[in-house]
Amino acid sequence: MNTRVKDVVAKLYRPSAQGRQVFALSRGDAERIPLIDGVAMISITAPEKHPAQLPEYKYLLRLSFADVDFLGELSARAAQKLPAAMTEDDAEDILRFAQALPDTVHTLLVHCEGGFSRSAGVVTALRDLYGYVA
Repeated sequence: MNTRVKDVVAKLYRPSAQGRQVFALSRGDAERIPLIDGVAMISITAPEKHPAQLPEYKYLLRLSFADVDFLGELSARAAQKLPAAMTEDDAEDILRFAQALPDTVHTLLVHCEGGFSRSAGVVTALRDLYGYVA
């Protein structure tokens, strides 16, 4: 178990007193997190990848959309991914999932392939919209 996973697991056993906590993870790290009561997961995979191998979370949302990143001008590679990018329906699914979580869920894990683009965007939105502790 790497240092990042150990750090997250330790925090899962000691939930924040300031509210629901949320973490962005890579797929590899998410697949190493053990099933812990009070933890929910949003799993975001790339359309060309198979679903992440996760424990049987009671609250699990699986989504699949492309990572389309660009700074300034859209590259040809990013443009090719646009048809598979996150949709308004995906965003609404995430919001409905978060709103429906019971109070017994103290932590929401969000993973994508690398853990720094799609999942970080979702974590930022949840922090800004609902005050999740990131």
